[in-house]
Amino acid sequence: MNNKIAIVTGGTSGIGKEIVKELLDKGCKVITCYHNNEISAKETEKEFSNENLTIIRCNVSNEEEVISMFKIVKDKYGKVDYLVNNAGTFIDNLIKDFNIDDFKKVLDVNLLGKVICTKYAYEIMNDNGAIVNISSHLGVVPCTESPAYCAAAAGIINFTKATAIEYANKKIRANSICPAFTPTPLSLRGWKQEEIDQKLKETPLGRFATPEDTAKLCLFLLSDDSSFITGENIWINGGRL
Repeated sequence: MNNKIAIVTGGTSGIGKEIVKELLDKGCKVITCYHNNEISAKETEKEFSNENLTIIRCNVSNEEEVISMFKIVKDKYGKVDYLVNNAGTFIDNLIKDFNIDDFKKVLDVNLLGKVICTKYAYEIMNDNGAIVNISSHLGVVPCTESPAYCAAAAGIINFTKATAIEYANKKIRANSICPAFTPTPLSLRGWKQEEIDQKLKETPLGRFATPEDTAKLCLFLLSDDSSFITGENIWINGGRL
């Protein structure tokens, strides 16, 4: 993977940040983006202090901003080898109480953002490139109070399969990952301690998923070690069936 060019959306915190770290450790040149948390972006830049890392401000649900990001990548590197669509957000509520604009916001960032980035990656992605979309276990088994997040996560899985079929003409592979509950600053918002404890009890392996779990699987799916795997969705669940 040395000297491969990788784009990772939402790579300044949580799972995305760990994916960026793993790629940098493998010698990749990494471009990541953040929406509006400039403090986190600066902290990430300082923490990694790596000349192979470029951090760009970009709202993935804004087509013009994504076009600008991909132009920066093209001008700097000419091509890209890997795309990891990780950026996401969530707003919780019951369906009957959901503000429709809030519902749309979750779909725009979590699902449409991946569609836009995937669309503009095609032109500059090398043959035999790879795309990994980070979905969620809620795309497989939904829950109450997160209908927008669940809908987006399920959509990501099927969109990935559609991408795998279409992009096969350039031998570009596309796969998705569904991490189970992973304690990060974003995912912990809104959870009560008793709810977290219950999730742990329901996990046969007796621990939560970590950002490292998802990052290592992501690197496998990007690498040539998975050269005949495409259109698949892998659930990292610790045995929860």
